[in-house]
Amino acid sequence: MDGSSPGDTSQRVVLVTGASAGLGAAIVREIARRGRASSFVLVARRKDRLDELADEVRQTERAPEVLTIAVDLADPDGCRRVADEALARFGGIDVLMNNAGLGLPTLFADAPVQDLDRQIAVNFRAPIILTRFLAGSLRERRGMVVNIGSAITCVANSALGVYGATKAGLAYWNDAIRRELSNEGLTVCLVEPGPIRTEFTEAFQKLATDGARAHPVVETPSEWMTADVQEVARRVVDLLDRPKRRLSVLRRMVWPFRAVGALVWAFPALGDWFVTRVFQVDQASGRGRKAE
Repeated sequence: MDGSSPGDTSQRVVLVTGASAGLGAAIVREIARRGRASSFVLVARRKDRLDELADEVRQTERAPEVLTIAVDLADPDGCRRVADEALARFGGIDVLMNNAGLGLPTLFADAPVQDLDRQIAVNFRAPIILTRFLAGSLRERRGMVVNIGSAITCVANSALGVYGATKAGLAYWNDAIRRELSNEGLTVCLVEPGPIRTEFTEAFQKLATDGARAHPVVETPSEWMTADVQEVARRVVDLLDRPKRRLSVLRRMVWPFRAVGALVWAFPALGDWFVTRVFQVDQASGRGRKAE
């Protein structure tokens, strides 16, 4: 099979997970607007939202072919189904965007085990397994994998313990497969966004009001601290033509995270004190609300 390279837009097939809303949908719209794909595979749980986005994309100038797959990537068989349907329809994948993510607004000790298991499955297991199922096609077509990570991995905190751990694991795996497969023509990129104004954030905040302990991290960030989702999508899509090992968005937020992370690494006792101090009052008030 003769595949296309990431720079060749004539026959590019792009698969995006978490495509029904937020950053995933914005990435799909930006790729379609630029005419950077001939075909899309859109993956998410909400079929109605996927179908709406598919209809919108088909109306763009290039009128790409679109396959929608409504699936829960926490399902052990979900990744295999996505890979099988995508390969059966298009014969191969040129770009895989591992974007789907799940956040929980509770402390680790308060989170139901099934929720933690689901979060790990969506954020960490699914990108690995889906990429593995598509690795043969991606290598053959000298394709690209883009993993959406998070700047939160720089500083561990109690409000996003498991979420941050999944993103840290994703970053480690991202670098490992980049080094393993680069000689075979596969391009691997990691995106580390800071806070973004999306439905993910809104849903995260809503869950935090449903009996969970509230934390400053789930409050609406200040305007200067958040990135516009369209701007982040544009930066991500730029990777198709100008790949980078790691893309930080917004730099003004990600680099301070890294600076604090370096300080915490150098002085772990100070880091423990600082993070505990930041969340101490809020945790206490959350316990009070939960007991009412």
